[in-house]
This record gives sequence, structure tokens and C-alpha cells, in this order.
Amino acid sequence: MKTIHAIWKDGHIVPTQPVDWPDGIELSVGPFEEFQVAESEGDLHGDDSESIARWLAWFDSLEPLVFTLEEEAAWQAARRENREWEKSHFVERAEQLKGLFE
Repeated sequence: MKTIHAIWKDGHIVPTQPVDWPDGIELSVGPFEEFQVAESEGDLHGDDSESIARWLAWFDSLEPLVFTLEEEAAWQAARRENREWEKSHFVERAEQLKGLFE
């Protein structure tokens, strides 16, 4: 069963999308942790010159992603597998989409 989002409203959990769960199913419920930028980082998303300078400094501090030969081969194999799956399911998925607009 898939995970969904919900809202706490008037003492009840209200799903934000339809669910097909059976009655009586046990759920694990907890609030989302809100993303907060650490104060030492300041505002990385502002458009003032200081925020832009902080963002550029942060960006320049990033280390490049380096794959081993084995990791590169596994990544390329996964990409090929995904591409083949997409190609083999194209017609089926196109028909599903077509059915949505008829």
C-alpha cells in the first residue's frame, strides 16, 4: 500500500487524496519536520548580494561525484535496463493515457 499525505483538521486525520485501505488498518502517523536553514548558513535563497555570495561559496565547496569503474558500470547497466523497460511498456502506457482523454 502506498504512503499518502494527510492534514490534521478538527481532531481528525483528513487524507489529501483518495485511499483504498480496508477499515481497521493500522497506521503510523506523525507530523512532517519542517525544513529549516541553519542560522550559520543564512539565507541561501535570497536575491541580495550577500545571499548570492553565500550560495556561490556553498556551491564552490561541493565535492565532485566520482564513481569507481564498478559503480559506473552498474549505473550504466541500470540506465540501459530502465530504458529497455520504458520502451517495452510504451504502447501499454500510451493506451492508458489515451483512455484518460476519451
